[in-house]
Amino acid sequence: MERVLDEASLTLPQFDVLANLGMVEGITQQELAERLLVTKGNVCGLLDRMEAADLVQRRPDPNDRRANRLYLTRHGRAALQAAFPTHLGVVQECMGVLSPSEQRTLSQLLRRLDLNEG
Repeated sequence: MERVLDEASLTLPQFDVLANLGMVEGITQQELAERLLVTKGNVCGLLDRMEAADLVQRRPDPNDRRANRLYLTRHGRAALQAAFPTHLGVVQECMGVLSPSEQRTLSQLLRRLDLNEG
């Protein structure tokens, strides 16, 4: 996966951020950290670098002066669109070792874990 993303000039953590913001823009740094299962401090440095590379943009939260909302830039959206099909192909290749039934079971188990997270 890292090799594929390297060709798109992205690291795996950067891709994770882009993919999350591609699904739900406008989340806070804290919400992103929770989605990535890392600390807010870890996300802060990563976002600093991604903002400098014009991949993401922080915008002040109009309802909470302490928080920023995160958005993809045009460049970030293009990077995600360029990398996602290849990323999806690698995931499908990896999952291909499981039968369709095993894939369904895995999906159900992961959904249960996700729902039980809170």
